[in-house]
Amino acid sequence: MKTVKIDKNSTIVCFGDSLTYGHGADTKTESWPVLLQQRVKIPVINAGRNDDTTADGLERFDTDVLSNHPAAVIFDFGGNDRFYFKKRLSLSQIESNFRTMLDKIEYDKTQVYIMRFYNNQMRFLDLFGRFDRMLKRLENDYDVDIIWDAWKGAWGDKSCKFDMCHCNAKGYKVMEKNIYEVIEPFLKENNILRQ
Repeated sequence: MKTVKIDKNSTIVCFGDSLTYGHGADTKTESWPVLLQQRVKIPVINAGRNDDTTADGLERFDTDVLSNHPAAVIFDFGGNDRFYFKKRLSLSQIESNFRTMLDKIEYDKTQVYIMRFYNNQMRFLDLFGRFDRMLKRLENDYDVDIIWDAWKGAWGDKSCKFDMCHCNAKGYKVMEKNIYEVIEPFLKENNILRQ
């Protein structure tokens, strides 16, 4: 597991769209980044924006990510890129945008995760299978880890859903637990978990 230098400026940046912002929860304080903050000693920044795509993320990457001295970045993009008709991007455009952002990261200073925006069962559909293959290419070409199933336990449970694409407050608790289980080794290695 990677060790990075943690200092007074270090943060964890949760960078993405409405799933990161917390759309569907009763308040933004119930988003998964805010829940994650309760576990760690350094600031967790919720840099999620409703309706954002990887193209939008690329425009704000330097300001919202790099300027915050991230010890870790958790990316969450893809749903709007594929399904928001006003902003729809091809898979090659999405991959290019991810690569442009990933090329800017100093991997000796930052641990990077990319969260898959759909649940594990959907990987068998062609569209999501192609997205999975893109994530595998990014995983192979960069020092990144994929959070393959942040939706585990929430997707098929109506009591966890706000709508077809978003959790409610209960669902974001489930999602945060799944994300935490993936990033916990990094947090322990770098002594940034709360006691």
